[in-house]
Amino acid sequence: AFYASNLLDISRVLRTLKTSKGQETVELAEEMKLLLDSLGEQVDYESVSGKHERLNQYYAAAPNKVSGIRAALDIETVADDLEQKAEWIFNHLRRNEWVESEQGGGWFNGYYNNDGEQVEGEFAEGVRMTLTGQVFPLMGHAAAPEQIPHIIAAVDRNLLDDKIGYRLNSRFGGIQQNLGRAFGFAFGHKENGAMFSHMTIMYGNALYKRGYVKEGHKVLESLYSLSTDFAKARIYPGIPEYINEQGRGMYTYLTGSASWLLLTMVTEVFGVKGKLGDLLLEPKLVKEQFDSEGKASIKTIFADREFEVVYKATGSLNYGEYQIHAVTLNGSEVTLQRGSGSAIIPREELLSLQTEKCHLIEVTLA
Repeated sequence: AFYASNLLDISRVLRTLKTSKGQETVELAEEMKLLLDSLGEQVDYESVSGKHERLNQYYAAAPNKVSGIRAALDIETVADDLEQKAEWIFNHLRRNEWVESEQGGGWFNGYYNNDGEQVEGEFAEGVRMTLTGQVFPLMGHAAAPEQIPHIIAAVDRNLLDDKIGYRLNSRFGGIQQNLGRAFGFAFGHKENGAMFSHMTIMYGNALYKRGYVKEGHKVLESLYSLSTDFAKARIYPGIPEYINEQGRGMYTYLTGSASWLLLTMVTEVFGVKGKLGDLLLEPKLVKEQFDSEGKASIKTIFADREFEVVYKATGSLNYGEYQIHAVTLNGSEVTLQRGSGSAIIPREELLSLQTEKCHLIEVTLA
């Protein structure tokens, strides 16, 4: 799911290069043409042996290094090839890895064990489901829009625990020696069914990305409330690697979660992010995140300059009911390129600013 999403994103960037920069070709190592099979002899993607054969041809052509010869390829043709590969993988996952639930809807299977058996599903011993298997299809493009509500419902039904939040997996029952070390731990500890902050935050990030803002906020808020409940978590304010069965925060600094939380807050919640070098403002703030004056602000760095971005809502504070009405930069109104609920400030305007001071961007939401 992750790999296919990368292919589709690269395809879209290539198309944007053509439309925005007028670039007609892209130079790649000549050997890459073997993998961009639609440019020559097409591989049958349904044939595992056919794909292995093409891969072996590539390895034979570039056994330890590429020749250094570059081929100028039509940018649109390369984009088409990558998109075709991505869509095949998406359809393959939706067709073969979607787990139907007896309660309606379903979710994605994320793993196979050492015996080649599908891990997730509804078994006689109970439901087997992982959060990781849902995050990557959601974060990219593998989960079709109509599948997303079913995934959210399945996660809430099978993984959300009122005491410790979103578990990394449901109870699989017993030690799974053919699946990995995680299931050597007691359920609710470490990788076996604890609330793992890293994947919980990535789940929240994925929900924001796919437009499920209230659901994403619910995920981040659950982690915040758990981590700041000192009587239960027994940690100073911060993000633990995981929260165990008793609700205690474990390994406060042994975590990649902090960077993911900051990334999510800056780029998704406050919606301050780059778009091909320009500054994109796309707030996804909910009512609880505005103060009594209807303001919400964040300080961050963009284009090597420090900015304080202040959102001021003049009407509804509910996400989906406001849009960007106006933007000022250090008091001067900015001419905006508008999108659906977003606005872009061209990079050229930002590069003209001093690097030694913090600049104020005020955004009126109406």
